[in-house]
Amino acid sequence: MAITIRNKTTEAMIRAIGRRTGEGPSAVIRRLAESETQHERQPSEDEIRRRIEFMEELSRKYPPPDPKPTWKEIEKDIEDMYAYLDEEPAETRKGPANR
Repeated sequence: MAITIRNKTTEAMIRAIGRRTGEGPSAVIRRLAESETQHERQPSEDEIRRRIEFMEELSRKYPPPDPKPTWKEIEKDIEDMYAYLDEEPAETRKGPANR
């Protein structure tokens, strides 16, 4: 199946690469396609292990700035938010101003 490049700029780039490398347009496209498919390959198990170790090292060096709060801390925050509801209104308080 033949492929026709309809974009003149793209065709010019392919031909320029071919002149530089001594390849025809089909060879240039094939080489670029093969190069692109190699980039899609999965990393090796060693590479995955290395990346995981690197991320664990980073997380030890730079822990999250705001760690997940405990349930007791959450309950205290909620109680503090609604503490004003437990206070008596100023009009009902007995003090020097209300005598």
